[in-house]
Amino acid sequence: MIERRYGGADKALKRALSELFPEVSYSELSACLRRRDVKVDGVRASGDTILQKGSIVRIYPQKTKEIKVLYEDDDLLACYKPKGIASEGDLSFSTLVTAEHKDAKLMHRLDTNTDGILLFSKNDTAYHEIFSAMKEGRIRKEYLAEVYGVPQVKGEKDLDYYYKKDSERERAMISDTSREGFIPVHLSFSVVEAREETALLRVVIHKGKMHQIRAMLAHYGYFILGDGKYGSDRVNRFLGVNKTRLTACAVQFSFPLSSPLYHLNDLRIEL
Repeated sequence: MIERRYGGADKALKRALSELFPEVSYSELSACLRRRDVKVDGVRASGDTILQKGSIVRIYPQKTKEIKVLYEDDDLLACYKPKGIASEGDLSFSTLVTAEHKDAKLMHRLDTNTDGILLFSKNDTAYHEIFSAMKEGRIRKEYLAEVYGVPQVKGEKDLDYYYKKDSERERAMISDTSREGFIPVHLSFSVVEAREETALLRVVIHKGKMHQIRAMLAHYGYFILGDGKYGSDRVNRFLGVNKTRLTACAVQFSFPLSSPLYHLNDLRIEL
């Protein structure tokens, strides 16, 4: 059984299932509907049932998609997380991974509607080494982000702001200047492709905070498409985008020479 809360606009169940359960194939979702193995708010539902924001959808699939492994050795496991599934928690992507890889421990998170590379350690030594590397900024993470508007920059642009997590509202606060409770944050980006109304950016961070990329780019004036929290619902609806156009596309390591994971420095994991 897999359970998710629907957060979008009113929509027929059959049109929303793939968004809610990306780890389940389309054929299996269709089979669940045929078997009447789908419940909405505790009641068996048909494909024409209209979902409303906040509806609890529960399915009983007989199989899920295989986990896509991008890299694996005795210390590290890197997997592709699709959009629409939480990184951790009950019935999350990490629970799917650990069901197949018993020793894997999640090392970081991606937002639910951000897809891409997710790292897991496979033993205690690797866990502590990767944790330390993340804390020290020794892991370079690259993202592809499609933003509204086209930044007029050449080469790589550095953004340096101050950041504070607002846990109550579950959002990031960004300031141009130092303020009490705020910490320095940094990212760099370059324009990969300029389009008519949008641009595809390659974004690099070494240390990551909750919603950091989304909040920093929006503060700079170019929000990521599909982002309702830091962007514009009106623009997203006009462009027909309902999921954040942000993908964790590459990871590189810089462990110190003394680290047992130093051999990973020659590795670049990418989609």
